Amino acid sequence: MKKKNQNIQIIPSRKKGSKAVTINLENELTIFSVEGMKDKIFEAVKKYNDIKFELQNINNMDLTFVQMLYSVRKTAQEKNKKVSFNTELSDDIMSLFNNSDLNKILM
Repeated sequence: MKKKNQNIQIIPSRKKGSKAVTINLENELTIFSVEGMKDKIFEAVKKYNDIKFELQNINNMDLTFVQMLYSVRKTAQEKNKKVSFNTELSDDIMSLFNNSDLNKILM
């Protein structure tokens, strides 16, 4: 059985004085994995000024997860922090994002 937090890896920048972090997300990004990741992601938003999300090897992504990412982006913007997304999504997921205008959240 997989651990809930196996889908996330938080990597602070090694540059001295840097307040940047990369958050790698992969595999299942659904309602079932949000609970295990949410607190860690929002803790990183509190701690760092430059938050970069890397979404790779995504098997499944649902609206609950997209809503959480939207909330992260809004929270960071309100605190004048930078959030960026580097995504490698399947054609099916990208098509869904483009057709529903959800691509604006991750771009």
